Amino acid sequence: MGSDDESNDSRRKSRKMSDGDDKSRSKSRSRSRSRSRGGGNNNGRLTKVIDIAKDDAAFVLGRGGATKRKIARVSGADIELDEHALTITLNGTEQQCNHAIDYIDFIKQQRVGPVTIDTERSRGDYTAYTVPGDCIGFVMGRNGQTLRSMEEEWGVLMFFAKTNKDGGESRRGDDEQLCIFGPLAARRGAELKTMSAVEHKHPGYCVSSKGELRDVDRVPGDDDEGGWGIDTVPLTDDSFSYALGARGSTRRKLAAASGCIIEYVGRLACFAGYRQDRRRGKDYLRWLLEQRTGQSVVDDPKSRDDCTIVKVPSKSVGFLTGYRGESLRAIEREAGTFMFTDASPGQGPEENLLIFSFSRRNRDHAAEIVQDRVRHHERVGDRPPMDRGGGYGGAPPGGGGGGGGPPPP
Repeated sequence: MGSDDESNDSRRKSRKMSDGDDKSRSKSRSRSRSRSRGGGNNNGRLTKVIDIAKDDAAFVLGRGGATKRKIARVSGADIELDEHALTITLNGTEQQCNHAIDYIDFIKQQRVGPVTIDTERSRGDYTAYTVPGDCIGFVMGRNGQTLRSMEEEWGVLMFFAKTNKDGGESRRGDDEQLCIFGPLAARRGAELKTMSAVEHKHPGYCVSSKGELRDVDRVPGDDDEGGWGIDTVPLTDDSFSYALGARGSTRRKLAAASGCIIEYVGRLACFAGYRQDRRRGKDYLRWLLEQRTGQSVVDDPKSRDDCTIVKVPSKSVGFLTGYRGESLRAIEREAGTFMFTDASPGQGPEENLLIFSFSRRNRDHAAEIVQDRVRHHERVGDRPPMDRGGGYGGAPPGGGGGGGGPPPP
């Protein structure tokens, strides 16, 4: 989601183009593009330069350059803003530069009034989600902080806007369109996060009485790629608290390890991604919930391409997991993995520690940490044994890593 970093040696300079302050979005963008030239063709990359007014420059830059960095990350273009020459230099593919020009124009519109979006234009980087009027303030948060945190988490650009379907009217308190810009996975993640907040504030808006996720109307171009989709798994109140963890820590762990977008909308666990990602996410959640009452048994873990097995001396397992599993969870956080001991019988003086992640590199990193901890235990000797229930050091019933309550928006 960040911008590409490539050499500028073979790129030609482009002519500056103006996108005047008092023009509409469509006119501004059209004029900017007509006056720009691609500079150099380095793997399909080019350079564009646009003029910007002084007041707009400060707004686009943002505090400490935060807004400029956000636009660069979402668009994929390199962006340099010269506050003295009042120019913005963009470098990237044609699509990346055009997206960046659009995003800059949206930011400029926010400075003077509401943003207007053409929902009939098929663009491929845009998701619109209708937020009910009684949830708008909750989704935005104080001074927009909740919305900004979602942008930061998912690498997207988000704001409420008028659309060409509004008929020129948009009243506070009525439903409003939340516009989400960025790559598909990032947009879907931010959308599910928004739905989680909306369902908490307005139960039944996102989840039907049958416990099914309601369909979302898609704007032209907002299509799922081949194999992409969303699966759901219902949760009980107890399993929800366990699967969420303290401030969502357990949910985030499962998402990081599986490579799947995982959000809880009401009491519905939602898994978004490609088929193999969703399968991993659902497997990890099922094994986690099994640990509330015992240990998980994984059928033939050697056959899985997301599992690394580390032999751990039985006497070192308690040392490795730590009090209430905290040491093991620290390794999971550091390496981006999901780990627990195999409950298969007849393992003798050693136990199988199963390390799960879609990333081989993450699994190898976790295995190195585990082996280092085992060697350290062999040096310092035995400590008083600890209850290791469920391979997590005996997490309290309903704890799932601690916490509970509604997911943070």
